[in-house]
Amino acid sequence: GGLLALAFDACGHGASAGALGAGAIDDVAAMAGLLRDRLGGGPVALRGSSMGGYLALVAARPAGAAAVVAVCPAGAAQLRRGLDTGRFDFRCDRAGLAALLDAHDLHAAVAGLEAPLLLLHAEGDESVPVQQSRELAAAAPDCRYVEVPGGHHRSIQHDAELTGVSVRFVLRALRRGAGPALPPAA
Repeated sequence: GGLLALAFDACGHGASAGALGAGAIDDVAAMAGLLRDRLGGGPVALRGSSMGGYLALVAARPAGAAAVVAVCPAGAAQLRRGLDTGRFDFRCDRAGLAALLDAHDLHAAVAGLEAPLLLLHAEGDESVPVQQSRELAAAAPDCRYVEVPGGHHRSIQHDAELTGVSVRFVLRALRRGAGPALPPAA
């Protein structure tokens, strides 16, 4: 069996309407539900990088993820700093996004993961300190951590070798039936 992938722009990103805000976790869960429907109820894994890594980790439980891959996942502190300094180049609901960040602690989400986690981080990441992923890896119940020497915040997002590591990780996790039971239908 192969994999079916769904890549989407979150609200306010790319050509997507609206603004990223308090509903971002619900959006991730809805996209996972859409993919699950296409699979006829099969398991779904989440993958995200930077802010997407944060969202994949905090949305894993509501989305019923059977595996999670997070690449240089930003934490609430980095995301708040980007929000406060106007560094984000997408439309966002500042108050809603701030509320989401206040309500969802990355370390608590990782410690409560029921799904296996693959964390990838570049040692030279200038935006998200590599120490954060080291701490997340230590807190996760089932984690494989890959730290790449050198690099920068975006250097491993599309690296072919690390994409292969991610795909193999997801395939193994889905084959062994890891992860929580699917969330109840809404």
